[in-house]
Amino acid sequence: MRARLALRCAEKPATKAGQIKALWPEIDTALERGQSMKSICQWLEEEAGLKLGITSLTSYISRIRRRERATRNSDCVITTPVRASISQEGTGSSTAAAAAPASESQPPDDPLAQAMRALAKPRLDIRQLHGDGDPQNHKLI
Repeated sequence: MRARLALRCAEKPATKAGQIKALWPEIDTALERGQSMKSICQWLEEEAGLKLGITSLTSYISRIRRRERATRNSDCVITTPVRASISQEGTGSSTAAAAAPASESQPPDDPLAQAMRALAKPRLDIRQLHGDGDPQNHKLI
């Protein structure tokens, strides 16, 4: 059973996405070294036999990076509160104070946070802008 599973793991992935995931470390290194998407597409076609367009490769890369970012953020969100609560319970309260600014500097992962901040701002009141509709400030009623 294990021998068959080991052979299956050594096989080429069936999907293009799987093949790109398998080659991701090399692709990421090439991008960090300044290689263009066009040259990476050509390399993938020549070396790996993987034929795809630049837009498809860009899409696959953005998906992989998004997943990496999500797992990194979920790891940070889970571990940060636990560390802060442990250090607050112990004698090292200075470490809790040092950990607090790091978590505050990171933007919240809440997708509605920006909308809630915009809605919390006071609205422009046209009556206030124009003196409540009475330019001479004579309150008739």
